[in-house]
Amino acid sequence: MKRSLLSSLLLVACGGGMSSTTPTITLEKGQSVLTARVERVKADKGPVFCDLFNAADGFPGASPIIGGSIRLQASAEPVCTWRDLPAGTYAVSVIQDENSNGSLDLNTFGVPTEGYGASNNVLPATSAPRFVDSTLTLDGTAAAELTVRLKN
Repeated sequence: MKRSLLSSLLLVACGGGMSSTTPTITLEKGQSVLTARVERVKADKGPVFCDLFNAADGFPGASPIIGGSIRLQASAEPVCTWRDLPAGTYAVSVIQDENSNGSLDLNTFGVPTEGYGASNNVLPATSAPRFVDSTLTLDGTAAAELTVRLKN
């Protein structure tokens, strides 16, 4: 039961960008820019998905925000940028679908075998990243930059 629960949590929590859920949240236009630099990417592997959240619901899966999901080809250091964000609290989740199969692969213990990460780089050993541990605050006018280190 414990293994099954952990598998389910990690699969749902780290499935960013690959969900068929249609984004439904429209943010008011602001002036903040948020840039996430992604480290530890396997440059010769599949795409990188960055997802933006302004609430804990669904974190760290696919973003519910219209324009909140960004898909990039793997490179030495992919950069995800969101523009015109209003003031608020945000978090970012990132995964690399290394074999481009449309899902986050897990080993027999339910642990991801492909890269995943979240803003602030707090990645618990036995659960998915939490929104509260991954947040940053934007004032609605300034630019912010963060680095997400994938756990491989």
